[in-house]
Amino acid sequence: MANGIAEVHPYAKVALSILTSASQMILDQVDRDDAVSSLLSKVSEVFAFMTEEEELAKITCMLAVYGKIARQTLECADFITHYSETKSAWKRLGKHVFKDTDATIKSYSEVLDNLMQQFRDQVARDTVIILHRSAEDLDFSGMEYASGAGMNTTKRCLPGTREDILSEIKSWIVSTGDDVPRILWLSGTAGKGKSAIAHTIANWSNEVGCLGACFCFDRTRVADRRHEKIFTTIARNLADCNPLIRRALARVVHDDSDLRHTSDITRQWRELLVGPIRVASTAVNAPVLIVIDALDESGDPKSREQILRLLASQLNDLPANFRVIITSRPLDDIHKSLQTASQIRHRSMDDISPQSTSSDIERYVRDKLAKLGDVFKDTHFQVLAQKSDGLFEWARLACEYIEGTNKVGWGPMRRFDIVIGKAEVDKKPVKGTHLLDEMYQRLLGEIMPDEDAIPLFQSVMGQILASREPLPKVVLTSMRQQFPQVDSDYSVDDVIRPMGSLITGIIDFQTPIRPLHVSFYDFLTDKSRSDKFFIDVSAVENDLAFASLRVMEHELRFNICSLGSSYLPNSAVHDLDKRVKDSISTELSYSCRFWGTHVGAASFQQSLATEVAAFFDDERLLFWIEALALMRSFGNAARSLILISDWCTGYAEFTQISDAARDTLRFVRMFGVAILHSTPHLYLSALPFAPKQSGMFRKFAAKFPCTPQVVAGHVLKWPATEKTIRMHDRVRSVAISPDGKCIIGCSDDGDIQVWDMETGRALGAPLQGHTGTVWSIAISPDGKCIVSSSWDHTIRMWDVESGEALQDPLRGHTGEVFSVIISSDGKCIVSGSDDATIRRWDMETGNEFGAPLQGHTNSVISVAISSDGQRIVSGSQDNTIQVWDAHTGKAFYAPLQGHRGTVYCVAISPGGKRIVSGSEDRTVRVWDVATGKALGVPFQGHTDHVLSVAISSDGKRIVSGSQDNTIRVWDAEIGKAMGAPLRGHTDSVFSVTISPDGKHIVSGSGDMTVRVWDALPVEIDEALGAPRQGHIEPVYSVAISSDEKRIVSGSMDRTIRVWDMETGKALGVPLQGHSSDVLSVAISSDGKRIISGSADNTIRVWDAETGKALGAPLQGHTHVVSSVAISLDGKRVLSCSEDSTIRAWDVETGEALGVPLQGHTGAVWSVAISSNGKYIVSGSGGSIVQVWDAKSGEAVGAPLQGHTDEVFSVAISPDGNCIVSGSGDHTIRRWDVESGKELGAPFRGHTNYIASVAISPDGRHIVSGSMDTTIRVWDAASGEALGVPIRGHTGSVNSVSISPKGPWIVSGSLDGTIRVWNLESLHKSYHFTATKICFSPSLTYSLCSESTFSRLEDSCTPASLGPSEEGWVIGPEGRLLLCIPFSLYPAMHVPGNKLVIYNDASELDLSRFAHGTSWEMCRGRDVVSSSS
Repeated sequence: MANGIAEVHPYAKVALSILTSASQMILDQVDRDDAVSSLLSKVSEVFAFMTEEEELAKITCMLAVYGKIARQTLECADFITHYSETKSAWKRLGKHVFKDTDATIKSYSEVLDNLMQQFRDQVARDTVIILHRSAEDLDFSGMEYASGAGMNTTKRCLPGTREDILSEIKSWIVSTGDDVPRILWLSGTAGKGKSAIAHTIANWSNEVGCLGACFCFDRTRVADRRHEKIFTTIARNLADCNPLIRRALARVVHDDSDLRHTSDITRQWRELLVGPIRVASTAVNAPVLIVIDALDESGDPKSREQILRLLASQLNDLPANFRVIITSRPLDDIHKSLQTASQIRHRSMDDISPQSTSSDIERYVRDKLAKLGDVFKDTHFQVLAQKSDGLFEWARLACEYIEGTNKVGWGPMRRFDIVIGKAEVDKKPVKGTHLLDEMYQRLLGEIMPDEDAIPLFQSVMGQILASREPLPKVVLTSMRQQFPQVDSDYSVDDVIRPMGSLITGIIDFQTPIRPLHVSFYDFLTDKSRSDKFFIDVSAVENDLAFASLRVMEHELRFNICSLGSSYLPNSAVHDLDKRVKDSISTELSYSCRFWGTHVGAASFQQSLATEVAAFFDDERLLFWIEALALMRSFGNAARSLILISDWCTGYAEFTQISDAARDTLRFVRMFGVAILHSTPHLYLSALPFAPKQSGMFRKFAAKFPCTPQVVAGHVLKWPATEKTIRMHDRVRSVAISPDGKCIIGCSDDGDIQVWDMETGRALGAPLQGHTGTVWSIAISPDGKCIVSSSWDHTIRMWDVESGEALQDPLRGHTGEVFSVIISSDGKCIVSGSDDATIRRWDMETGNEFGAPLQGHTNSVISVAISSDGQRIVSGSQDNTIQVWDAHTGKAFYAPLQGHRGTVYCVAISPGGKRIVSGSEDRTVRVWDVATGKALGVPFQGHTDHVLSVAISSDGKRIVSGSQDNTIRVWDAEIGKAMGAPLRGHTDSVFSVTISPDGKHIVSGSGDMTVRVWDALPVEIDEALGAPRQGHIEPVYSVAISSDEKRIVSGSMDRTIRVWDMETGKALGVPLQGHSSDVLSVAISSDGKRIISGSADNTIRVWDAETGKALGAPLQGHTHVVSSVAISLDGKRVLSCSEDSTIRAWDVETGEALGVPLQGHTGAVWSVAISSNGKYIVSGSGGSIVQVWDAKSGEAVGAPLQGHTDEVFSVAISPDGNCIVSGSGDHTIRRWDVESGKELGAPFRGHTNYIASVAISPDGRHIVSGSMDTTIRVWDAASGEALGVPIRGHTGSVNSVSISPKGPWIVSGSLDGTIRVWNLESLHKSYHFTATKICFSPSLTYSLCSESTFSRLEDSCTPASLGPSEEGWVIGPEGRLLLCIPFSLYPAMHVPGNKLVIYNDASELDLSRFAHGTSWEMCRGRDVVSSSS
């Protein structure tokens, strides 16, 4: 049938394809609801009608109506096939299902009847297609959309012109076959008519039903950053055209709300376009067109680099029926990307024959001057066409000029003669740009015959051109009234009224004013072209800066959009967009987004600086942040603040501005995510938690008294950490993209992740392919490729944009590949391996070149390559550094010796003259590249292995990361530490790097975080790094005395501490003696002895009362002692080790009892002994649990197998019948001691390694602690999780212990804290009504008006109010109470805690907290009255 119809009209195949696809969708549905039977009948009637021969004969003249019928039928088919989902959604929303169904079907039927009647009568009327999309609209709310970027029907070609190329393009669109190019690139110089063709094709495609989207760039809208919204906008437009895409897109953004506003266009392309399109293409295969007009007007080449890369290389992701038209000037970057790419067809406007173009322009001129037919003849039109040099824009301007009537005695013919005369110089025709320039000079000269008017023109036109986006007349006037000069308030209308041929918006007060053509902008801003009409845009910046500040002063206010509740995220405020539009005027919106841009571009003036200083001292600073968040323009805050800080640098009398800008920048970076999520929390969760001595807190906190108050542990100053990003495993390496915009990190689980440097948001899914730890990553100099090396002996290359592997893994090394680096020219990869070799690889082909570099006698841990590509430097486990010729592979000289341990890291200075190295010997050394000699003395300060070094781009600073959990910054010349160590990580710092601009340090750590640090000299709050009490490093183990009066803890700081369980105070001094981490502690049942096991391979016994060591250390293990236990009678100590053995010791004598228990094939991580002393149980790296006879030391039965990863913790029930084990496979398992059989199914719920398990004294509950930072309580019999995961710790929960009488859980964590929890309050059998919501031990600080937040539901528990990973305290129905910034407050007291033991644990007073619908009361009444 399609082929037959194609003979009548080839383009009707598009509509027919949609029509038949809609019918097939209905036929494919097995179950159809009787409620939609009438609509089904209507669709059948339509199909029969539209395929009758009599009606098909009308297609040629009624193509637009035919297309509308097809699209409406597709909408009906979608409604029918998804009716059950729609019905369910209506029920949830409380709608009347039958009534709404009838109303929807009626509206569909009426539209179809109307369209069919139009077809019969051959009369096209404006009938709107009915779309049913209420549910999807909710999912699309907040989705980035470039308004005003769509199709413009006024830009279409004049009918009868450009027919050849239009016909060619239409045929290309409807052509089928995989060999048809997907993209048509239409290029040409300004004024050639590219956009007219694009909009004509878009309009035609819309009529026949195949237009998917039309997206237009605009030079005057560069500040709108349309290039970041291109594919979100196209996706929305496609969804409007196709219900199948609409549903698929709604599903995607519903599942990942971050996609609504991501600026990562690769994610937009992959997840918002490609995914939904593939879903839809399976049902509808009609052509779909996407038009991208004026790509050259996106901004600088960087703005479109990713777009071009995706279009040139990722087109095969789209179905074969998709077509893309791109128009642009033939700029170098666009030409290079598109000209050589396959699947792209290039058509230049210059390829169109001059005769054809001249004929089309003649027709255009004839049409424009039709009213002057009595004046002009055909020869006149021909002359104008010939003089136009193929420029439609010149022809348009010429016609406008000829029609002008603003000079007495200057009739059309005289104007014609002038136009033609000026089109020649010395009898030679003026061409191209010069032709346009002459026309602009002529038009402006007539508009302003009096040169006194030119300054007025320059002022107003300067404002128009300097505005970062086009503004309507009313807004330009409003802004102008705020200019500082008295003479600037004359009417904008007086200046622009005569300029209708040059700019838009001269009549309508609400239409944005912009040059009608980009060539006019170019003319005015180039003095060599415009002469006396030249516009110096920079001269207006000062005025616009003043105006923006004053608009904000007058219009900004608290809660500007009248948000009713602080419990809701912004996305749940259904009419937020309307509120923003109604409450924030266009001039205020503009001022908020661009005031910083104008200040930064203005020359420094004291008067402007005074205005800026006043802004930072006023509450409107907060209101500005609020407005930006509501407008979803938060990125403008950081950009503005950076510009302002730079603007006033060097002006000593205004240093307070720079300080305030930097302080505010820290504020928005620290709290931006929370403010964007729910804007009331700018006041409720950001301001109260700002450091006490920060400018933001000092100036504004007192004005908002009814907010959470930090009554203990309030941070004083901004920490050096700007943001913390979490991964799911140890972070081994980090890198920063060359443009400083992205961070890349890799981890032990084999993942590689890319994040946005500014926001910390993940950009796309993790790159996965390696089968083990990824030890090292590097990024190419052009930022397009990531290279990674792994435990799996391979090197991989990844495309940054797509996340795809670029080729097969590079194989050659016979051991783990610990380090990779890329040469500065991007051509060579260098790798270092456990196999003691260095290899070189061709970046393009992946082939190895040359022989491996051999000379080291042990593993090569680190490699570096000089910026000139001449030298490779390697650091090894053989304690040496080698320098190699990168081309020959020969060593330049003997190995560099001096380090007394493994050389973990090497780097080469930017100039290539120095090598920097870090070592197991805790030092950093600097070496002369030319001689290999050490320069100066070693840099000393770290207290453990130096694992990573980096050098700033100016070579002046060295940054080092260490196993002591700190980062140090050194003066590269003198070797002195610059400031205090950067503290915050709670595990080894494996990797450090410095941003290209030197302003940030990025680190990756074993604590599973990536941190971004301010590298500029700042006053750092040392309270985070110099605790007054408590452990100063991660807590690995905790135990409780039998009388429940004391807690014992062991830490990475090599000490054991004893705490009062009631008060949390330290009892006595730390127990010191171990020379490495204390990994395990136990206390005897009589409370007299403490036992500790350490990474120094020893066990120690201590007097619990005096803290004195009893006897010498127990020695015998040859590796780390990972766990210790003591028998119930207190006579025996059990220990296990990474040496694969278990040992028993006599507590009194310290002698080993019998021989070691052997049988495990890997590290033994945990040991326990039954209460009757009969059995010993152990868990090991071999994924097994083993039971031993405590008396004989023999294994009892076969190993207990079931876990699929290492067993990190074991416990035995009080009755001795059950073993519980926790594993790296994220499960907990129970085993029968006698039979060795597993009891029931594994307990699942944790999302990372389980580090510790414990059993309650009555055997009813199992408690587990995990690397996922949570604690869980389980029913020991059923395996059911009791309540939600317990949150509060910000690092791995390394140890859990239950008090002998059962009411308390004690947990120790990688975050350095010890927490005491009420076991009964942690599971859902606990009655919530019996407690208060409190973030302090003192009930006087409990939440006021708590019933409005919690409703005191019995199903809630205090622990359920523990902060989420993002820090949100969330109540029933998703209510947002507050958000705690863990990077500032790692030890916050949370509901369910009895104690938090830390150097300075934080507590909140919520007794005056105004929240929910009362949140506006957070602002002081005196403030409200004084500002009203």
